[in-house]
Amino acid sequence: MLTDALTDDTRPYPVALVCAPAGSGKTRAVADWARELLAADDAPTIAWLTIEERHNDLDVVHRAILRALTDAGNPRLQTACAGLDSESPDLGATLSAALHELGENIWMIIDDAHLLRGTDVLTDLESFMRWQPPLLRTVIVGRFEPPLALQRLRLDGKLFTLTAADLAFTSDESAEMLDEHGVVLPAYDLDALMVRTEGWAAGIRLAGMSLEGHPDPSRLIAEFSGDRRAVADYLIEEVLAGQTDEMREFLLRTSVPASFTVELAEKLTGCTDAHGNIDWLEHHNFLISRITENPTHYRYHPLLRSYLRAEISRIGHVEVEHLELTAAHWHDEFGDALLALEHAVNSGDHDEIVALLARTSLPLIIGGHGEAVDRILARAPRASQDHPSARLLRAAAALASGNIPVATSTLELLDRRKSGLLVDGAAESRVHLLLRESLRVQTAIGTGDIETALNRLQRVGGGSSGDPDLDAFVLLQEGRALLFLGRDDDAESVLGRSLAHARLGDAPLSVMYCLGSLAAVAMARGDVAVASELVDEALTIGRTQSATGDPTFQLTKLVDSWCRYMRMDPDAARVAAESAEALRRASIGTAGFADGAAALFGLDESEHRHGSVTMVHADSPVSSALPMPPGIRAVLLPAIQYAYLSAGEVGWAHELATEAQAFLGPTGDTPLVEAIIHLHLHRLDLARRTIQPVLDGELECAAGTNLIAAWLVDASIALARKHDSRAHSALTEALRLAEPQSVLRPFHDCGPQIRDLLVRSTGRFGVLEPFTERLRASFPRSESAASDMLTPRELELLVELPSWRTAEQIAADLCVSVNTVKTHLRGIYRKLGVTSRRDAIAAAQHNGLL
Repeated sequence: MLTDALTDDTRPYPVALVCAPAGSGKTRAVADWARELLAADDAPTIAWLTIEERHNDLDVVHRAILRALTDAGNPRLQTACAGLDSESPDLGATLSAALHELGENIWMIIDDAHLLRGTDVLTDLESFMRWQPPLLRTVIVGRFEPPLALQRLRLDGKLFTLTAADLAFTSDESAEMLDEHGVVLPAYDLDALMVRTEGWAAGIRLAGMSLEGHPDPSRLIAEFSGDRRAVADYLIEEVLAGQTDEMREFLLRTSVPASFTVELAEKLTGCTDAHGNIDWLEHHNFLISRITENPTHYRYHPLLRSYLRAEISRIGHVEVEHLELTAAHWHDEFGDALLALEHAVNSGDHDEIVALLARTSLPLIIGGHGEAVDRILARAPRASQDHPSARLLRAAAALASGNIPVATSTLELLDRRKSGLLVDGAAESRVHLLLRESLRVQTAIGTGDIETALNRLQRVGGGSSGDPDLDAFVLLQEGRALLFLGRDDDAESVLGRSLAHARLGDAPLSVMYCLGSLAAVAMARGDVAVASELVDEALTIGRTQSATGDPTFQLTKLVDSWCRYMRMDPDAARVAAESAEALRRASIGTAGFADGAAALFGLDESEHRHGSVTMVHADSPVSSALPMPPGIRAVLLPAIQYAYLSAGEVGWAHELATEAQAFLGPTGDTPLVEAIIHLHLHRLDLARRTIQPVLDGELECAAGTNLIAAWLVDASIALARKHDSRAHSALTEALRLAEPQSVLRPFHDCGPQIRDLLVRSTGRFGVLEPFTERLRASFPRSESAASDMLTPRELELLVELPSWRTAEQIAADLCVSVNTVKTHLRGIYRKLGVTSRRDAIAAAQHNGLL
């Protein structure tokens, strides 16, 4: 960056200011740049002056400048400087004139410029820089900006500034420095070291020295902090040296919180001029920085803070506890419950911890802080850990991490200690009671005893506490329970109320949870349009709130992948796979469901279809072993059934129909999957009798998209019977149902006969024609080309191949001779370029014919 800025011909910078704290590598960076510059063909003359305390005398600094120029190795420059008088009060003007007359590129580097304090020296340097000759570049290097009047140069665009952030080492640069010590780290250790040091060159150098020959680099990096001897010595000698006792006290006290404002600094230190102290530290690049997202907050470099935290005990244990409580009260006042709890636990004051837990249980639970809370409470006094509020939070933490057994046992323990919930009177008890019963419902969704838990919660009377955050959370759990019980209408109503409370309470994560759950309700109904709209808003909130690691965010992504799948979006499988991986890392039980969904959604692109179908079966998204809303199971049934049959797994298809009957009961979804089997086996009459109650409306499908699939089954039956008029009528009804939501998938699942009927009926669908055209275009071109190679009779026979029935059985069903079947088989094999029935099935699947 330095080279680019100073050598940019389109916008030259006469002056560069390089300011960074001790150990930031600024001098090394400038030296590296100078060596790089000198290696070029048109290298300038570079003069280097390192400032010392004695250079605050005007005559001394003038002699030093002339000496640096004379020693730069340029004979012509040496001659030009020889005639100049270092004691002349007009040296700046005469030097400028001499350099201008010389007409050569010269770079003057003034290192350690922060040591310049003399008024005469600073005034002289300012004047010189303002009128320096065009071919001279001045580079000022220091720990902090010297008191020079540089505003005019900045306004004129003649000053380029590099700060500590600009000089921070990258991972590659850090690896290069570590290599100088013979240390080579794997990527995860290097990343951890970068977090510890934030690219601070001195920190990386000290780490390299410590890591050299160390037997366990990962452990050392995890423990690498400011209280290590080498780091502490460096901080004392290079950073803290020269600080007054008052400033050292200020540093110690303000190191208690991870970040602080001026107001918090005043409370911690009792200093009325905290603002002035912070300004001084910031101006002198004292390893302090503003937080980008919140510029009124400051923080110390992690290594400096860890050193200060290790030193703070010298002000006394009681005083440190007081500082921790001061920070806890501050964060509690400003609504940061997690930081408030951390400081309260650090103080070790049981009464303060319990009082804080009583006030903050709700925001900590609904804020998704379970894992962090669990980690903090592990350091709390035993009495605090045993308090009901703490146990409530630990149950929530267990649920957030997918540990249902721990959540169950924790809630059971709370049941045995109900009296302990009377923390601050009846009102507080009711809050805890609502939270406890809500967490019980969450637990029951994973264990299966949902009805009992829901009844307990409803008896308590959620949704009417008057606290919008609490009501949103309680109603959310009630709505989810209703969804898993298959009561979709009730679930939608309750979740709608929960969403209203969440929006009123201005709780973005609660809004995301409600939207994600409502999207799941829409999916359970097969309502792609509504689900897609809800998913978009929920995922946007999750990304804005940096909540992409939240399990609910990932489950919402699964609903998104289903919406994409139903609309033939090629990203469907990728989105589902990403969600599955995230849920697996979080050890969430629904990762298996996500794996099965990803395998199902990726079948179209799979090169080994049968293996992929086996994966779908192994991690079946409709398995009764998984806690899953009935409607979500139902909505995936047809696609899975077609996948089984296309792989020749008729046994799995029969198992699926039996399972569907068990978990759905008397809905239209079960006859649908049975009719698909009958159609596949060419039992046309039985298929028609099975599907008819669904078409007549006598049996309603749990998922609306399954009614589309039912009409397509009817169309396929009619095509097999050569009833073209009925086939067209059934297809039109399927199109009418699919068009409002742009649902395309069911038409692809049915096989090439539906595509061919769409092509033959072009122009016959009236107002549905635009949607039909889009549907035709969604079929792969390879499918059209392959189907055009085969005759209608060959296509009819091709559909029979995955059933693995004999030629004699197929001939009997098609009312043709066995020789005719064998003749058509030879034609199919020849056109598909295969020699066996198995290879023909694989080629047909690859070309989209099956």
